[in-house]
Amino acid sequence: MLFDPSGVPVSINDEARHHLARVAAGPSARSPLGPPLPIWLVGTAAQARAVAAGRDRGAPRVRVRTRDGRWLVCHATCTEGPGGAPGPTAVIVQPAAGADLAPLIADAYGLSVRELEITELIARGLSTTGIADELVISPHTVRDHVKTIFGKTGASSRGELVARLFADRHWPRRAAGRGR
Repeated sequence: MLFDPSGVPVSINDEARHHLARVAAGPSARSPLGPPLPIWLVGTAAQARAVAAGRDRGAPRVRVRTRDGRWLVCHATCTEGPGGAPGPTAVIVQPAAGADLAPLIADAYGLSVRELEITELIARGLSTTGIADELVISPHTVRDHVKTIFGKTGASSRGELVARLFADRHWPRRAAGRGR
């Protein structure tokens, strides 16, 4: 989507319409583009303008859950017009990647910041020694953390952990009986 420099929505594509149709109704703002726009989307565009103007330092980004339980990410950035004048604000709505959801996943399973770090390194394929070297801790400490992570998530192997945390919630389910 594009918003003019004053914050009025001026353009939307079919992909954005599709993603917005998947989100439950909630607070919204009127739009000349058709249906009202969710307030979180309008707010993300406004935050991008505030960042561009030096009034905010945050990331103009938000995660939103769809009606079917999946997640979308909305992020925005301001463009520059001719002569450096403020240009349109571009807002992108897209399916969330695993990295976008890591903090939510960690919170859902009660993982600490360190346990999430170790889980992400496991997902990257690092060995116990590799994780220890990366985090400058002992392999014994890594093994203790992995044991705790397995206990919190109910996983019994590294592969199961990665599937449980990063794949199960994000990949479309296969139709039963359908071949590879």
